[in-house]
Amino acid sequence: MPEVYKSAGVKGMARLLSCVMIWGCSLVVSAAQWPSGYGQWVSGGYFIGHTEPFSRVVFNGVEIDVDGDGYYLLPFERDSEGPQQLSITLASGDIQHFEPEIDRRDFNVQRIDGLDPNRVEPPPEVIDRILADAERAALARQQYIDSNAWRQPFIWPVRGRISGVYGSQRILNGEPRQPHWGVDLARPTGTPVRAPADGVITLAEPDMYFSGGTIMLNHGAGLSSTFLHLSRLDVSVGTQVVQGDVIGAVGSTGRSTGPHLDWRINAGEARIDAAYWVPPQDELCEPEGEGEEVVLLLHGLGRGEGSMNALAGDLRDAGFATCNQAYPSRQQSLPQLSGYAANALDGLEQAGYQRVHLVTHSMGGILARYLLQYRALPGDGRLVMLSPPNHGSEIVDAFGDQRWFQWLMGPAAGALATDKTALVNRLAPIETRTGIITGTRSSDPWFNFLFDGEHDGKVSVDSARLNEADGFRLVDAGHTFIMRDREVRALVIEFLQQGVFVH
Repeated sequence: MPEVYKSAGVKGMARLLSCVMIWGCSLVVSAAQWPSGYGQWVSGGYFIGHTEPFSRVVFNGVEIDVDGDGYYLLPFERDSEGPQQLSITLASGDIQHFEPEIDRRDFNVQRIDGLDPNRVEPPPEVIDRILADAERAALARQQYIDSNAWRQPFIWPVRGRISGVYGSQRILNGEPRQPHWGVDLARPTGTPVRAPADGVITLAEPDMYFSGGTIMLNHGAGLSSTFLHLSRLDVSVGTQVVQGDVIGAVGSTGRSTGPHLDWRINAGEARIDAAYWVPPQDELCEPEGEGEEVVLLLHGLGRGEGSMNALAGDLRDAGFATCNQAYPSRQQSLPQLSGYAANALDGLEQAGYQRVHLVTHSMGGILARYLLQYRALPGDGRLVMLSPPNHGSEIVDAFGDQRWFQWLMGPAAGALATDKTALVNRLAPIETRTGIITGTRSSDPWFNFLFDGEHDGKVSVDSARLNEADGFRLVDAGHTFIMRDREVRALVIEFLQQGVFVH
């Protein structure tokens, strides 16, 4: 019998089956006994951990910086694999020990023999230049930048066909070459390259031997993005940029066989895979409709974009374009999932929309709040949240430490507890004009015993409130299908058009 059924017991099994039937869940297995945080424990991956401020973190015998909010960064290089040693000493003196394991990835290796040696090795007269380039790059990576932009949801600096991947390697005439450390994006010369996150430019060189036009952007905590083979540089050392700023243009300078952007990420001297910091391009929504303003829709935990289709149709009938973004709600953490929203929002900006609104259901509203910690909506767009667990859900309080619940709901659900230390309760107030609609009729009566006051079956009315919200409405609807309620759909359109609930 699988361990999940053993640990859940009879009552747990009943709750598990209820969750499957009502939340629309499918089984998603996640590791237990891992440190708090998120990332990819694989070769070339990373982990952003969270602990109490003023804790001491030691990873494989090396002390790791912890910022004032308790976050720290662990990078995993290409050859990292197997069990690791992580210890966290809290301010109280208590020590936590973890032994997480890094999964090894297989990388493509290509052997080419019989090449002219002059095409394999650089000529002797450029060796000094190559060494000087490497020293400048190393010094740029070592610069300290006081910023939390490294925790920001990243966007693709360029969207295009991926022509090269991290970790691939060539063996030329029997001699192993350096692995490829970036993700290559094939685009025509002159295509704008934009900052994937906020930061400070620490390197801007128009003509390095291997990489040609090169920019390095430091995001804080030793994390930096590097952009190679640029045809144009639009920034200089010391320039502060924000996500989406144009910093240069795609080219084919340096040792390049065609126009493309080579985007690399370093954490200190560790070279890690940039592709892990952004969602797949083919999973980002495309706008529908002819409206001049567009609405980005984010569904809830355990649901899909189809749950927002009726609402999206009403919005298009009201004159808005829509972009209905799917995301793997039970497979990744809340900060990682917010990357889908960030990249969808960026795509709508690049498509020419001057004003972008957000409409969310349940946990989708928390993704929106996380995103809005770092950037505003274009054109002073508005946010409407349906049944958001703004202060957590009692359901997570009751079942969040149960393994069967973690397996069913995935890592993001753990951020939705009502405890003040939960991520949802550590988000700063947002400045976006916001309307909230929540229900007072339970869609899940088997959970009613968990609530003291009014609720919609999964979120209490009190939890849905935000002090900074500009409008709040109660409706006779349950949590699961509130987005399909006709009154709710009309209220959403009203707030987007008027900035208030008129009726």
